[in-house]
Amino acid sequence: MENLLTRINADLQAAMKSQAEFRLGVLRMMKSKILYVNARGDLPEAELVKIITKYSKELKDGIEEFRKVNRPDDVARIEKELQIVLEYLPKQLAPEEVKNLVTAVIASVGATSIKEMGKVMKEVTTRQPGIDGKLVNQFVRELLK
Repeated sequence: MENLLTRINADLQAAMKSQAEFRLGVLRMMKSKILYVNARGDLPEAELVKIITKYSKELKDGIEEFRKVNRPDDVARIEKELQIVLEYLPKQLAPEEVKNLVTAVIASVGATSIKEMGKVMKEVTTRQPGIDGKLVNQFVRELLK
């Protein structure tokens, strides 16, 4: 399987050749986010996914902020940017799948109280890099009451 950074670099070249300016800008931003963390970009796949996931969260927050101040042009631009970023992230699990994963992890680590939340959260994110942390947190709290 090809590395995420390798895929971004290949798509960067393709975007340059096809003169897709908007896509090129988004790909450059993703690459710069990765290289900011590690100048050579030689990070494990899970770290790369984490960086791109963080970027997608920043974009989602930006969309919310622009909606609050009624700037539809900016909302549309950032949504378009987000669509490109999401192409590089693993498929997000449906809430039901997340709940099943959390249940399985709780059983496998033998967690019985909310005090073991950190252990469960860490295991879930190890098994499924890039998973929505808020959703995992919600289910862990619900299941370990």
